[in-house]
Amino acid sequence: MRLATKLRNVFYSMPVVAAGEAAGLRIFSRGADPDFARGTYEFPIQEAIVSLLEPGNVFYDVGANIGFFSLIAARRVGSHGQVYAYEPVPRNAAAIRRSRDVNRLSTIQVFAEAVGAVTGDAELLLARHLGGATLANVSTPPDVNGRLSVRTTTLDDSIARYGLRPPTLVKIDVEGAEIDVLRGMTAALTAYRPKVICEVDAATKSGLDHKAREIIGFLATAGYAVSSLPAAYANDGWQVEHIVAQPMPT
Repeated sequence: MRLATKLRNVFYSMPVVAAGEAAGLRIFSRGADPDFARGTYEFPIQEAIVSLLEPGNVFYDVGANIGFFSLIAARRVGSHGQVYAYEPVPRNAAAIRRSRDVNRLSTIQVFAEAVGAVTGDAELLLARHLGGATLANVSTPPDVNGRLSVRTTTLDDSIARYGLRPPTLVKIDVEGAEIDVLRGMTAALTAYRPKVICEVDAATKSGLDHKAREIIGFLATAGYAVSSLPAAYANDGWQVEHIVAQPMPT
């Protein structure tokens, strides 16, 4: 019975994604949003990632959660592409590695680090919701469930330190630290001109608009044109918006 239970737990924690751009892939999703396994999670972002990437491209998944978008990107860029997934929550980073391995997507490289404006150390506030952890100097999750010390890096430092391939597309979902991530990748924005998908969220519409204006202003100064993606949520409670930025011709 114990063996049967263990096998059943493994099976149900690694379901085959039912629909969407990750359909047919297995994902380690135990305890995560069930929409990951259904394949319906943030469908406009799934479509944007596939449309903005080509085989051989390089995808940076900043705030990768359990790696749903990393799997989609790895399938899209193929064996000659590369995916770098940044996720500071140890449980989530381990889930990405498990999904990578079971799907034989060896182009995914996982960094168990938080990304921001500086390289060093910081306190991460964990949340009961697996994707809700935040850096303590940014915000406090409403469902705090612990804390731990994590390494932080900027994308510019990470690219230089590890000799990473230049980004084609960067997806940012970091629970309030978006502007810090952008400030820490100014060299990459200037040198490589990657496309950027960024989630912006807040408790109120006015709070969302304030964050979005700051991010859009920063990207505009860097020579990017910004547009909104179709809504991924009803926004009848917590407010969420996704923007895509593309470099303007020089």
